[in-house]
Amino acid sequence: GFRGRIWAQFLALFFEAIFLFAFGSIDNTNEWYVALICLVLFSTCVQMAEGTSYGIVPFMNKKQLAVVSALVGAGGNLGAVIAGFAFYNPIDHPLTPFKVHAAYVMFWALLSPVYYWPEHGGMFCPPAAKDSESKIEGSVEDKPQSIAEPRISAI
Repeated sequence: GFRGRIWAQFLALFFEAIFLFAFGSIDNTNEWYVALICLVLFSTCVQMAEGTSYGIVPFMNKKQLAVVSALVGAGGNLGAVIAGFAFYNPIDHPLTPFKVHAAYVMFWALLSPVYYWPEHGGMFCPPAAKDSESKIEGSVEDKPQSIAEPRISAI
């Protein structure tokens, strides 16, 4: 359900921050494969966090699902540009920007327990409403069936 998606988002972001910080802590005294392992694990967590973001999108605003999806998709690209300018351009040390970026990711991961929607709940709280699967006003279920509008159901 929704609470599991928030937990998955938290864990993906948390370990993304951990592996990014670990990558930023590797210098020339370490073997090359240590950096590669950290980078692969970090990248895996990034991909998981992206997937969990799109798993949460359908719960945000069902009436504006396309807009929310577009904002999440564009936000990832914009976020990469902002991170480049905010963390990597102004800092001259080669490893410090990775650690600062990791702290930024950890900040957002630690905000996950604060996310709460009354109809879906949060990480530690169940939904407040009895009907967690609320209908969208004006949806196909609310309209009478007609010949011009065939009802198509997804599996």
